This record gives sequence, structure tokens and C-alpha cells, in this order.
Amino acid sequence: MKEFNVKWSKSVRSTSAITFIVLAGACVALLLRANASAWNYLFVACIVAAILYCAYMSPLKITADNEKITIKKIIGNKSIRFEKIEKITLFQANSMHSVRLLGSGGFLGYTGLHYNPQIGRYASFVGSYDQTILIETGGGMKYLISCEHAEELVKHYNSLISMS
Repeated sequence: MKEFNVKWSKSVRSTSAITFIVLAGACVALLLRANASAWNYLFVACIVAAILYCAYMSPLKITADNEKITIKKIIGNKSIRFEKIEKITLFQANSMHSVRLLGSGGFLGYTGLHYNPQIGRYASFVGSYDQTILIETGGGMKYLISCEHAEELVKHYNSLISMS
């Protein structure tokens, strides 16, 4: 099994820290109000749900064995089996202009569902746009992931395909 760390860019780290402090402060302020209403609790619940969603999507590590690529996240994992992958390539995403349909634009990564005219709709699990990989599956799903030494992950997959 090969493991690849997901590097978070400086902007992701700073955005995540500042956003978390602001959101945590807002929750505390809403809950400590003397006349806190049900609306306060509803707002806090929405903030907590948003933080949990971002944590659920946030990539920490990519692992690859002989059967699948697994995106290890703060909460949970996402696996993509090799037999479902049609194409895996290094992808230059630095200058890419995407529309975020649902997800985060820097808080705990660039994650969620995105659309780009060049590649269409895709799920993003990116910590930094420095080294990204585009994975296309037979079912039409596309994933944009990032990790350190991305070229090694692509080589690992291609070596397994050439052996079969």
C-alpha cells in the first residue's frame, strides 16, 4: 500500500483557522445570550452542520493498494475501485475556473461538487492546487484530488493496469 499526504496550501490553512475561530465565536455568542431563543439554537445547529460537512469532505491522505484509491478524510473515507477507473491523469488545475455547486472554497480544503467547462461536473477533494489528479470513472463520475508526489500515484495506477 502506498500513502500520499494531502498538503494544504497556506491559503487553506489560514482560511480554515480564521473561519473556525469566527464560527466558534459566533456559536458561543449565540448560546451565551441571556435571552437565547430557538432561533439561536437553530443558527448554531446550522453552523455546526456546515463545519461537519466540510470536515466530512476534507482530505488528509490518499492511499493506493492493488484494488482501490482511498481518500482518507477528517471524517470518513471515500474509495474508488480500480476497475471503475477509466482514466487517471495529472491535471494542471492552477488556472482552472470552476463554479462551486456545493462545497467549500478554502475552509478545510477546496471540496465538494464543482463544474468546469473543460472537465464538466466533478467532486473535489483538494488541499492545494499544486499537484492535482483527475480521476474519471466508467459511470461518468469525475474526481479531482490532490496529494504530495501525485505523479507517483498516477504511475502506481498505470503500472497495475499494464500488469493486468
